[in-house]
Amino acid sequence: MSEIRGIRNNNPGNVERNSTPWQGMCEVQTADSRFCVFESPKFGIRAIARILITYFDKRRAANGTPIDTVGELVARWAPKTENPTESYADFIRDGLGVNVGQQINILDYKTMRVVVEAIIRFENGSQPYDKATIDAGLRLAGIDVPVKPLHKSRTIVASTAATAATVAPLVADKIDSVKAVLEPLAATNDYIKYGVAALTLLSIGIIIWARIDDGQKETRG
Repeated sequence: MSEIRGIRNNNPGNVERNSTPWQGMCEVQTADSRFCVFESPKFGIRAIARILITYFDKRRAANGTPIDTVGELVARWAPKTENPTESYADFIRDGLGVNVGQQINILDYKTMRVVVEAIIRFENGSQPYDKATIDAGLRLAGIDVPVKPLHKSRTIVASTAATAATVAPLVADKIDSVKAVLEPLAATNDYIKYGVAALTLLSIGIIIWARIDDGQKETRG
């Protein structure tokens, strides 16, 4: 079991227990007397994001303005009474590449993800979660996580070419071997006769497909 409290609790933001019925909290909270214990990391990540969204939407900075800079956000998240607030803010600014006082939009996916990952790292000394886990938590929090379009990689294209050029003839040979076994039986069984005919058509189709595919690749250069 991890010795790092936040990771052990699936609560990498070290969100404290209060009257809030957080989504994904373990039914029994006796594992930690102060901080929430979540069923899985995505719920702890969701809690971080939901708190940041609440700051942005509903809370105000000390001067009465919206909380829309890293300094204002961290002053609320990690007050100076028990945290190295300035170091915390500098750490997040470095991740975002922003200056002191520069406004940020915490509702933006890229911004939120950088801030959440920086909080996890600062709170725990490491950020052990993969992108899928972070994104799952952000989706649960209501952040619009972009879907990456599926593109064929060069490896996939090369693999497809190899399949058409080399695998198709091998498959056809296998079909011919099966046909050789079935053909002597075809005369006595109509089902086997139909099966042999189907295998013949399949073999022809595979070879034709392979030749057409190879021709298209030559045309494309």
